[in-house]
Amino acid sequence: MTGPGTIECVLRLALAALFGGLIGLERELRMKEAGVRTHLIVSFASCMMMLVSKYGFLDMLEYAAAHSYETMKLDPSRIAAGLVTAIGFLGAGTIFARNRGVTGLTTAAGLWATVGIGMTTGAGMYLISTFGTAFIVVIQAVLYRDHILLGHVAAAIFVHLDDAPDSLERLLLSLKPLGFEPSGCNYERRDGGLAVELHVSRLPCPLEQLGSLLAPLMKEPYIKSIRW
Repeated sequence: MTGPGTIECVLRLALAALFGGLIGLERELRMKEAGVRTHLIVSFASCMMMLVSKYGFLDMLEYAAAHSYETMKLDPSRIAAGLVTAIGFLGAGTIFARNRGVTGLTTAAGLWATVGIGMTTGAGMYLISTFGTAFIVVIQAVLYRDHILLGHVAAAIFVHLDDAPDSLERLLLSLKPLGFEPSGCNYERRDGGLAVELHVSRLPCPLEQLGSLLAPLMKEPYIKSIRW
C-alpha cells in the first residue's frame, strides 16, 4: 500500500487552507473573535496531522514486512481522534460572558467544524469537505443571531437614570413608541442614580442600528447613560 505523492499532499493542504479561509472570512466580515488566519491555520494543521495519521507510518509496515515481524500494531485513528478534543482550548478562547449573556459559541463551533474540514480534506474526501465548507459558511452567514428569520435578539439594555420618583415610568413610556417591549426589568439605586436593566427578547431593529434608534433618548435630561 502506498500513500499519495508529495504533490497531492501539498494540494490537499492548499485546499484545506482555502476551505478554512472561506469559513474564517465570513467570521471576520462579521467582526468575530476568530477570523481568516485562525480558521485557515486550524484547517491547514488538521489536514497536515490527518496526512501524518493516515500515511505517516506506512514505512513501519514496510519495515515489519521486510524483517518478518509477525505483528505490527498501528492505530491511524489516534491522531485524528486527538484533533477533535485538542481544538477545545482554542474554541474556549472565543467564548465570552458579558452582560449576563454568552457570545462566541457559534465561532467556537465553527472552529471545531473547521477541524473536520481539514481532516476530511487530508483524508482525500474532497466532495465531503467541499459540501461541509459550503454548509458551514451558509449556516453562519444566514442563520446568525440577529436575523429577520429569528428576530432581532438582545440580552439586556442598561440605563442609568436620575433618582427621581417617575424616572423609570418615563423611561418605559419613552421606549414604547420606539417598539421596545421589555419582558423584565431590574433596578437598584447606585452611584447617585437609578441603574435599570431591561430584558428585551425581541429588538425592533438589527443590533447594529440600535444605537441610532436609542440616540434621541440621550437628549432626555433624566437619562445619564445607555448601553447594551
